[in-house]
Amino acid sequence: MAARPPLPGRPGVQGLTADVDLNQDGGQARLQVADGSVDLPGVFEEVRVPLTRFTADARWRIAGERIDAWLDKVRLANADAEGTASVHWHTSDPATSPSDARFPGVLDLTARLTRGEATRVHRYLPLVVGPDAQRYVRDAVKGGTVGPVDFRIQGDLWDVPFNQPGARGEFRITAQLKAVNFAYVPPFLQSEGDAAWPGLKGVNGQLVLDRAALRLSQLDAGLDGAPGVRLSQAEVAIADLVHAPVLTVAASAQGPATEVLGFVRSSPVNGFTGRALERATINGPAQVQFKLQLPLEQVDKTTVQGSVVFAGNDLQITPDAPLLGRTTGRLSFSESGFSIADAQARVYGGELRFGGGMVPVARGTPRIQFRGQGSASAQGLSEGGLGFVSRLFGQASGNASYSAELGFRAGVPELVVTSNLQGLAINLPAPLAKAAADSLPLRYENRVLSVLADPSGEVARTDSLSVVLGPPAQPLAELRYERDITAEEPRVLRGSMAAGLDAGETVTQPATGVQANIRFQRIDADAWERIFTATTGTDVRASVQSPSAADSASLGYLPSSLAVRAGQLVVSGRSFTDVVVGGSREGNQWRANVDADELNGYIEYRQPAGNNAGNVYARLAHLKLAPAAAADVEQLLQQPTSMPALDIAIEDLVLSNRRLSRVEIVAQNRGTAARTREWQLTKLNIDTPEAQLSATGSWALPDNSAGTVRRTALNFKLDIQDAGLLLARFGRPGVVRGGKGQIGGHIAWVGSPMTLDYPSLSGQLKAEVQSGQFLKVEPGAAKLLGVLSLQALPRRLVLDFRDVFSEGFAFDFVRGDATIEQGVARTNNLQMKGINAAVLMEGSADIAREQQDLKVVVVPEINAGTAALIATAINPAIGLGTFLAQFLLRQPLQSATTQQFHITGNWADPQVEKLERK
Repeated sequence: MAARPPLPGRPGVQGLTADVDLNQDGGQARLQVADGSVDLPGVFEEVRVPLTRFTADARWRIAGERIDAWLDKVRLANADAEGTASVHWHTSDPATSPSDARFPGVLDLTARLTRGEATRVHRYLPLVVGPDAQRYVRDAVKGGTVGPVDFRIQGDLWDVPFNQPGARGEFRITAQLKAVNFAYVPPFLQSEGDAAWPGLKGVNGQLVLDRAALRLSQLDAGLDGAPGVRLSQAEVAIADLVHAPVLTVAASAQGPATEVLGFVRSSPVNGFTGRALERATINGPAQVQFKLQLPLEQVDKTTVQGSVVFAGNDLQITPDAPLLGRTTGRLSFSESGFSIADAQARVYGGELRFGGGMVPVARGTPRIQFRGQGSASAQGLSEGGLGFVSRLFGQASGNASYSAELGFRAGVPELVVTSNLQGLAINLPAPLAKAAADSLPLRYENRVLSVLADPSGEVARTDSLSVVLGPPAQPLAELRYERDITAEEPRVLRGSMAAGLDAGETVTQPATGVQANIRFQRIDADAWERIFTATTGTDVRASVQSPSAADSASLGYLPSSLAVRAGQLVVSGRSFTDVVVGGSREGNQWRANVDADELNGYIEYRQPAGNNAGNVYARLAHLKLAPAAAADVEQLLQQPTSMPALDIAIEDLVLSNRRLSRVEIVAQNRGTAARTREWQLTKLNIDTPEAQLSATGSWALPDNSAGTVRRTALNFKLDIQDAGLLLARFGRPGVVRGGKGQIGGHIAWVGSPMTLDYPSLSGQLKAEVQSGQFLKVEPGAAKLLGVLSLQALPRRLVLDFRDVFSEGFAFDFVRGDATIEQGVARTNNLQMKGINAAVLMEGSADIAREQQDLKVVVVPEINAGTAALIATAINPAIGLGTFLAQFLLRQPLQSATTQQFHITGNWADPQVEKLERK
């Protein structure tokens, strides 16, 4: 017999064939379905259940009002499952049934599915479990298989699933889960935009549906997105699927701490912890435990409890926060926040004990705050990630205890550190140096000042940074900055610096820039410059070939206006006393009015940038430089790329205790690449009462030179009013009396402009000095001028010319030309004319070795003709020999009295040889 299609709304079978045997009391049948279905309205959400294969032996019996039916040897299979079953059903006794009727009857079912698709489990949940529970199972199970699955239903169908008080019966489904992917909090239970709870992957365990209670237990699983994390003994349960179902998830997971932290960051736990660990990094293993309770009908009442256990991990909460080494402790979290108690870590080179968490506030977002006490070493602090403050501790040694508070606002750490620094030696310049045994209060504070609203949350905009060293009532030094922190590198907006001020004296923060007020008995600017370079990573003197944002940001910590008072100020190795400075800085340009015993005037300095070596502009009333100043400038001149452009005028310059009166210098760097750089001196004027020097020149690599040694070249003119007084000004008194004239020419040497290198000296000179006298001096004391004085000649002269030379030769003029090559000066036309004699000279003088090789002719002046001839300048093209021959031919009477000498040896002990005239 073939079955007809079922009527709508009524149970029925499609594709059924049956062999039936009927009688008045019952019957039996052999049932078979192939590629058919069974309709079970009111039992399952999907009424029609497809059947690929179904066989069973059926029998029934009618005895009065009671009907019994049996299905034996049931075999069934479809795309979802395959199994066996045994069924006995009979009508209820209306007298005892809770339905007060014979129907729906009493069922006794035992079944086993040997195979089942996990994603279809929800298909076979009876409607009595409720739509929320059915939807949960449908959306939570994402893959895998189940089997075996055992079904046991026994009792009056009116009471299924037997979860009401007094209900008698059994409704139980038990299944083994194999490699099931399970989203224990499916998306429909969360609001749009909420962080998802990571699902479970490859779940093995047991599922039990007992009456209205669903429980997944003994779960072993992986965590979605964290392949190294394993869950053990996890449990998912809904205690009552029918009435106010509440999902409970309890799990314990172990694995790499980075992946455990990933679970925290990617799940709602990130919000529970105030996003405090959103940028954290960690190493080593870690363990997380959590218990979630989620009412399926009131998701907003979800609660969670959990913890993350740290067992010696290195933890850094943000890239800017200190590294917490070997951290031990427990982070506990719930839907209302998190806390850490009795944690311990190694930080700043010492041990730290700390605790804290999320602190409720009256209004707004709860604050995250930690407090701790510990000890720190100078080395640990220098590596502690506190920016320039950490680098400042590179100048310290030893250990000190401290207290710290760490909070977060808009994801940015806020840190306060206080200490008396006892046990820590500070190797800063005076007066900030400190011995290890001394106490010196320190307070470091960094807080967020303002935030911006952002769709993803608050974004920190500005912060404050302060360092106070010394008692609060009268700190020894105090730094306060307000910074823009929206970029990668913080940028100073405004700030103040105070040091050495009296109690009650303060520095007001300007609207923009950094204002400084410093007063100490002694300030070593060179030492502080080295400290600044070490603590900021920026060399304030270096030529910055490609200025970076970090360099500009570091310079922002320097004052833009400053007042300095010092009993002694050391700058570039030079000491200035009773100093008062009022200055300002705009970008990389400094301006200052300076008053000190050694210096008074106005100075501008532009720091190097790009291909610009910087420049110095100064107008000084007076400047006094110690002898060491020349050596300092020489060190600066080792590379011309470091020489700034100069525009300097000094009304009264004292250099190495020599007063030079007015000095003007104008010079600049030209070119771009290092090899083409040329330091060009466009003006050098030195004005003293005795003489005026004007010069121009350059300092550069010689043309077509493959070397790296630079060459100095100068064109100069020296106008002399009194040569004797000029020599006396430069430490050679008593060499010459009087003398007026001019010396000029061009010279060059290898090396810097500040160091004359005699062995490489070359050039040409022309000199003419009138109305003077060479004075008697000790041999060698006058150097090259001693050669010209001819004091060695008197003992060699045949005629009595002692009054002419031995007490000093008085001259009407001295003139001549000289060439210099490799430090050796040569002349063939040097003339000196006195009242009683004339001297003609040719030969060479080795300036570096102080040696000479000269031919000297002494001519007595007898008459006016002789005087006129001697007064004629010798053309260097013809030289002394030709001139002398012409002279003697014209003045034969002078031949007998004219004497010639050959002078050799060193300048201190010249050797004079009288020559026979040929």
